[in-house]
Amino acid sequence: MKSEKAKYEGFLIASSFIWGTSFVSAKIGVEHLDPFLFSILRFLLGSLVLVLALVVLRRFDTRIFRDKLIWAVAGINAVALELQHLGMTMTTATNAVLLIDINVVFVAILATFVLAEKITRKIVLGLVIGLVGVTVISTNGDFSSIYTGSFLGNATVFLAGLLWAFYIVYQKKLLVRESDVLLVTGAVILLTTIVLVPLTLIFTQSYAVDGAGAMSAIYTGLFCTGLAFLLYNIGLKGMGATITSIILLLEIVFAMIFAFFVLGEAPTAITAIGGALIVLSIIVISFGKNGREVEKERI
Repeated sequence: MKSEKAKYEGFLIASSFIWGTSFVSAKIGVEHLDPFLFSILRFLLGSLVLVLALVVLRRFDTRIFRDKLIWAVAGINAVALELQHLGMTMTTATNAVLLIDINVVFVAILATFVLAEKITRKIVLGLVIGLVGVTVISTNGDFSSIYTGSFLGNATVFLAGLLWAFYIVYQKKLLVRESDVLLVTGAVILLTTIVLVPLTLIFTQSYAVDGAGAMSAIYTGLFCTGLAFLLYNIGLKGMGATITSIILLLEIVFAMIFAFFVLGEAPTAITAIGGALIVLSIIVISFGKNGREVEKERI
């Protein structure tokens, strides 16, 4: 049982590492490409790889596209992605990963109602602490900054994180119903790409593509979309939604490390305080479950 749990945790840690690099790659991408164009290029590449794998392995089944839930999950994913990429044109990669990953608190709340996972007073306390951390990071300790572009960027990526809380919970519900993780992953990524088409046509202001933007889109599409989403879904299928989102917070560490070495984004003292509060909220939530509850959630 422990080795089985460790296997799923390994998949989640691997996806956290790859997604940690995605915040840096996406930051570079949206600086060289229109954010809406970058989004569709990323998912177009990811969906091509996954669909090709399904066809080669003879596991592509159109039946899954008749499921309304998979369309809803893909739609949430598409809108959240656009909000993340748009927000990252106005804020740092470090702030983006911190504000997006606060969704673990909202996952815990949603999972209570959708997946019947138990909510405790410690989870409520974690929510309060986490939201304080989000406020500190969003304003950088200066509440007058709510009128600046930085605040708008922070608020936009925070909203993306909130939507991804819905994505995680309903993706878990979908994976409980479907046995083929590769099929579910490929279908969600393909449908996300389809939903992104009209958004791209409506909101894209420039279709210019340079070398740096193209390389970022290729890397983010193949590894951070195709591979990382597959690894994540394998882990999510074997673990509870709340525990999964807690493990994924490792991408905060990975993202901040890569942002420092690649982008030179050194966290400010205020960011560190806000980040510490978010991590504290995760610790509070994590220890809010006893062993029996965690095992029940995993099953």
